[in-house]
Amino acid sequence: MLAFRLARTEFAAGMAGLHLFIACIAIGTLMLSAVWMLGSALSGAFDVNGRLIMGGDAEIEDLSAPLPPETVHALSRLGVLSHVTDMRSAARMGDQATPIELRAVDRAYPLYGQIRTDGASLPDALAHSRDTHGALVQGVLLSRLGASLGERVNIGNIEVEIRGVIAAEPDRLGAGGFMVGPRVIVSREALEASGLLTQGSLAEHRYRIRFDEGVTPVEFRTQVQQLASIEGDLRFPDDAAGRIRRIVERTSTFLGITGAVALAIALSGAWAAAAAWVGKRSRTIALYRLSGAEPHLVAGQHGLILGASALLGAAIGTVAAGVLVVYAAGFMTEMLPIPVTVPVLAPAALLAAGTMLLGVAGAAIPAVMGASRISAGSAMRAGESAPRPGPVSMMAGIGLIAAAASLAILRLPATSIALKAALWLTASAAVLAVGGWALAWIVARFRPKGFAAASVVRSLSDPKVSAAKALAIGIGIAGITVVASLQASISSVMRSELARELPDLALLDLRSAQLPQIRQAVQASPGLRSLDAHPHLRTIIRSVNGTPAPEALVNPRRSRMVNGDIGLSWTQDPIEGNLLAGQWWAPDYKGPMLLSIEEDVADAFGIGPGDRMTLSVMGREIEGEVANVREEKDRDLGINFLLVASPDPLRHAPHTWVGTLKGEDGALASFMRDVSASALNVTAVDIRQIVREISGAVRGAMLGIFAVAGILLAVGALSLSAVVAADTDARAREALVFSLVGASRREVAMARLMEIAAVGILAAAVGGTAGLIGGWWLTTEAMHIPWEPGLLPFALPLVLGILAAGAAGVFAGTGSLPRGRGEIARRLSA
Repeated sequence: MLAFRLARTEFAAGMAGLHLFIACIAIGTLMLSAVWMLGSALSGAFDVNGRLIMGGDAEIEDLSAPLPPETVHALSRLGVLSHVTDMRSAARMGDQATPIELRAVDRAYPLYGQIRTDGASLPDALAHSRDTHGALVQGVLLSRLGASLGERVNIGNIEVEIRGVIAAEPDRLGAGGFMVGPRVIVSREALEASGLLTQGSLAEHRYRIRFDEGVTPVEFRTQVQQLASIEGDLRFPDDAAGRIRRIVERTSTFLGITGAVALAIALSGAWAAAAAWVGKRSRTIALYRLSGAEPHLVAGQHGLILGASALLGAAIGTVAAGVLVVYAAGFMTEMLPIPVTVPVLAPAALLAAGTMLLGVAGAAIPAVMGASRISAGSAMRAGESAPRPGPVSMMAGIGLIAAAASLAILRLPATSIALKAALWLTASAAVLAVGGWALAWIVARFRPKGFAAASVVRSLSDPKVSAAKALAIGIGIAGITVVASLQASISSVMRSELARELPDLALLDLRSAQLPQIRQAVQASPGLRSLDAHPHLRTIIRSVNGTPAPEALVNPRRSRMVNGDIGLSWTQDPIEGNLLAGQWWAPDYKGPMLLSIEEDVADAFGIGPGDRMTLSVMGREIEGEVANVREEKDRDLGINFLLVASPDPLRHAPHTWVGTLKGEDGALASFMRDVSASALNVTAVDIRQIVREISGAVRGAMLGIFAVAGILLAVGALSLSAVVAADTDARAREALVFSLVGASRREVAMARLMEIAAVGILAAAVGGTAGLIGGWWLTTEAMHIPWEPGLLPFALPLVLGILAAGAAGVFAGTGSLPRGRGEIARRLSA
C-alpha cells in the first residue's frame, strides 16, 4: 500500500512537529487511565473481598454487652461463630504510656483471610505460654514505647508479651471508626484477665459468622429477628463494603471528573497540534500533489502518521498510569488487598486508551481531510497553508470527540455529582470560548497605528484562535481555583474549631469510684485545669412518637441515628451550648425522663420540644419527652452527646464517665503517667496529637488535590502551546516584516507578550470566576461547610493565567523572532 510506504518513510526521517501532539495524548491518557484503573482495582477489591472486609458472611455489631449463652448457641447452629471485642485502652512500659485500639479475638478469628505478621503467627502469638499472654501489635506501638519483639507491656491488670507485628489486617476497613492509637490484638482470655471489661465499659462486641453450607442470608436474618435478646445492628458484606465504597465512589468521581477535563483539554491540544503539523507540511504536501498523488493518498498517508503517533502517546500514558497505580496500591495493601493483576487492570486501561484514541480520531480527522484539500499553488507560494476541512469532516470530528467525552462522564460512579460537575465544566468551557470570541470581536474593531499594537490586534482578531487559547488555559485555572477556595474554607473551619479551647486530654472509661481521686490529682497540680466529666452510656433509638425509628427518619442523610447505638449522658445542670428551642429542666427535677437533643437528631426525625422518644439502654426501653434542642457541635473534638437526659432513671444504670482536661505539656505528661499507673482501666487520649494528625491528613489531601489540578494546568499549557504553534510560521513572517521596517527584536517580543498577556488575563478572569462558583458549590452543597475562600483564590487565577500563557508562548513561539541580519537574510531566501 503506497500510503503505508510513504508514512513509513516519513517516520524513518523522524517525527518533527509531532512532539506536542504526542505529549497531549500521553498526559491525557495518563490521567484517564490512572483514574479508571485505580477505580477498577478498588471495585474489584470490594467485590472479591466483601467477606474479608467485614470478617464473615454476616455480622451483628454495635453491641455494648456480650450476647447471652443461649443466643450464642442458637446462632452457632447456622455456622462457625466468632466473637470480637473492640475497646480503647492504654499500653504501658516503664514510665511510658500510649492509647491503643485493643481487640480481643477468639480461636475462630479470622473467619476469612488471615492476619499477616512479622514474627509469630496469630495462634502462637496469642497463646498463653511462659506464664504470660501474648499480643500482636502495629509497628508504631514499638516506636512510641521504645519496645521490641519479646518485651512485655502492661494492659490493664496484666502483662502481655509482644510476639509479632501486624503486617496486614484483613478486616481493618470493615471495623470503621477513628483510631486513637495503634492496634493491639490479644486473646479473649487475656481481655478477661485484664479487668478492663466491666459492666458499662466502652467496649463494642461483634459476632461474625461463616455460614454452613446451605444457610442463606435470609435464613440468618430471620433467626436474628426471632431472638429478642439481640439489639445490635445486623449487616452483610455488601453493607460493610458499601461504607467504604461510598467514600471511594466520591473520590473516584472527583478524580474521574479531573480525568474527563484532562481528556477534553488534551483533545483540544491534539486538534490544534494536528492542524499545526499539517500546516507546516504544506510544501511537502504540495510536492506530493504536483507529483501526481491523489487526495485520498495524501489523507491516508497523514492519517497513518497521526494514528501511529496517537498510539505511541496512548501507550506512553497507559504504561505510566499502570506504574502509578501499582505504586499507589502498595500503600493500601495493609488495609485492603487490592488486585493489581493484568486481568483487573487491562480492561480499564484498554477502555481508557480506546476512549482517548476515539477522541483523537475526532481531533485528527479535520486536519487529515484538510491536508487533501490544500492547494498546491498557494502552498508553494506562501510556504504554509492552513488545512481547511469540509463541513462533513468537521462534524465527524466533533461527533467523535463528544462521544469520547460522554464515555468519560458516563463511567463516573456518582452519577448525580458527575452530571452536575459535567454541567459546570460545560458551562465553564462555553463561557471561556464565548469570552475568547468576544475578545476577538472587540479587538477587531481597533485600528492601531503602532506595529506592536497592530501585531496584537491581528493575532487576537481571529475568533477561533482566541477562543481556543482561552479555553485551553482557562479550564486548568478553574480547576485550581476550585481547589484553592475549598482548601481555604476547610482551613478556616479548622482554625475556628481549634480556637474553641479544645481539651488537651480526654479520659475514657472512668469509674464513679475513681472520680474523687482523679479530681484530687487535678486540683493538686498547678499546671492542670479543672476536670470536666460526664456520665456516659450507649443507647439505641427505638421509636419516635410511637413510630419505629427507621420509619420515623425523615432525613436520609442522618441515617446514622438508626444504624446502631449513639452516645447518651445525663445531667442535673444545664450544659454549655446554645438552645435552639425549649428550656432546660430545673436542677432539682425528679420527674419522668426529659431529653435534650442536638439539632442533628431533631433534623433526622423532624422533631422538637414536646415530641417523645423511646430509647433502649442496656436492654431496657425507656420513654422520654424532648425538652429542648441544642445547637450542633459535631466538629468540636470535646465531649458532646447527641442525647442528654434528666438524671432519673439513668443515674441508677451501670455506666462509666468520660472527662476532658486542659493544661501545660509537662503537667499533662506527668498526669498521664500517674493515671496509667494508678487507674489501669482509664484510657487517656491525647487530643493534641489527634488534631495534629487530622491537620496533617487534610494538608496531605489538599496537596494531592493541588497536584491533580496542577496536572490539569500542565495539560492546558500543552494545549495552548499547540494552539500557539499552529501559527508560528505565520508569526515568523510577520516578525520578519516588522524587522525589515525597523522594529527591534525587543519590540517584536513585547508585541507577543502583550498578546499572550491578553489571553492569560481573559482565561484568568473567566476561569477564575468559574472556579470560584464551583468552589462555592462544592464547599456549601457537597461538604456542607461555610465558604470562606480568603484572598488567594481571587489572586491566583491572574498569576496562573499569565504564567501559563507566557510559558506556552515561550515554548512554542520564540522561534518566530529573527536573530540578527543573518537570520533575516536566510528567511528571505527560504
